[in-house]
Amino acid sequence: MTIGSTDLLAYVTLPSDLGDPVQGPIVTGTPEQVLLTGATGYLGVYLLTELLARSTARVVCLVRAADAAAGLARIRKGLEQFELEADLSRVTVVTGSVERPRLGLDEQAWQALARSVDVIVHAAANVNFMPPLDRLWPVNVGGTLNLLRLAGDARLKPLHLVSSYSVFNDAAYAGVATVTEEPLAGEGRGFRRGYPMSKWIAERVGDLARDRGWNVTTHRLGLLWGDARTGRSKADDVLTMNLQACLELGLAQDIDFLMHVTPVDFAAAAVASVALAPVHANRHYHAITEDPINWRDLVAWMQRDGHMLELVPPMDWYNSLCAALPVHREWTSLALLVAQDPARSFWSDANIFSMQFDASRLRAALEGTGVVCPPLDDRLVGTYVNAIAGATPI
Repeated sequence: MTIGSTDLLAYVTLPSDLGDPVQGPIVTGTPEQVLLTGATGYLGVYLLTELLARSTARVVCLVRAADAAAGLARIRKGLEQFELEADLSRVTVVTGSVERPRLGLDEQAWQALARSVDVIVHAAANVNFMPPLDRLWPVNVGGTLNLLRLAGDARLKPLHLVSSYSVFNDAAYAGVATVTEEPLAGEGRGFRRGYPMSKWIAERVGDLARDRGWNVTTHRLGLLWGDARTGRSKADDVLTMNLQACLELGLAQDIDFLMHVTPVDFAAAAVASVALAPVHANRHYHAITEDPINWRDLVAWMQRDGHMLELVPPMDWYNSLCAALPVHREWTSLALLVAQDPARSFWSDANIFSMQFDASRLRAALEGTGVVCPPLDDRLVGTYVNAIAGATPI
């Protein structure tokens, strides 16, 4: 499809073939079978671990693979990569992909899932800030529509959508100091990149479906970063690459923005805890730190810790980054992002880098679970920086 309008609200529709969801009671107790998409991704592998650890449910993972054995091997590789443990005896792999009609399943497999699954956790996404909306649409929006089809077939099943705090880059939120866990407002204007556009449309589609009778819960995640226990993140993480470059160059961007760092292990535990408790379904939640750290404060912490860093204008930092690319080709994607506006930098051009996020509803839902968002204190900052400075992130 070709997106020809800056008003994204025009694309928030439910296709005529979607119909209305099958009505009837949903599972009110702990789910016995969970469908998880995106289980081989960074967040997904943590989600799988948490869903298994926090319940006795079986987890069906939709995996893009040649067969179930190859899919399970991909999951096992992800667990090993981040040194996670999970009871894979309770995992069933179904091969398919979220963007294909009926998830790429035949009629028998589709109906088996529609009848047996108690809750759906949809974490599969194309998390790439470079492509235009057209290229992200099939997975990030089309996938949501396909999961809605499954959630409303045979019997009504709660659908948990993993969204992003980047949806608040809508022009309607410019200058807003604090946003709460409520449905989005605005018409989808002012976005500069395809990824937040796709997540905004997918979330609004979920809201529209909820109004039509579906049970849809939206989890907005913050600046997803490394495991709070180890500090390790995925190698192609933008913030990780940015800090690696700063430490290597001895330079840091002299800009001011808030970093809503959300540890991946906390985000996964929060989503899993809510998904396993039907009483908390059909709402919006912010799995986002309410205690962000300022970029300059982070740089000052690194300087106090002995790292030689000089604050320089963003354009000077960008030029130094580009000069280092022949040696550090792993920073190419970071350079491409910053290149869109190097004078301001990727980190200072959006609403989300100046606003606060209220997560009181999530905190209430997590009471008694032991799941809390860790504070961005000296210990956690040190864990992250030391992991980046002392070892190559996984």
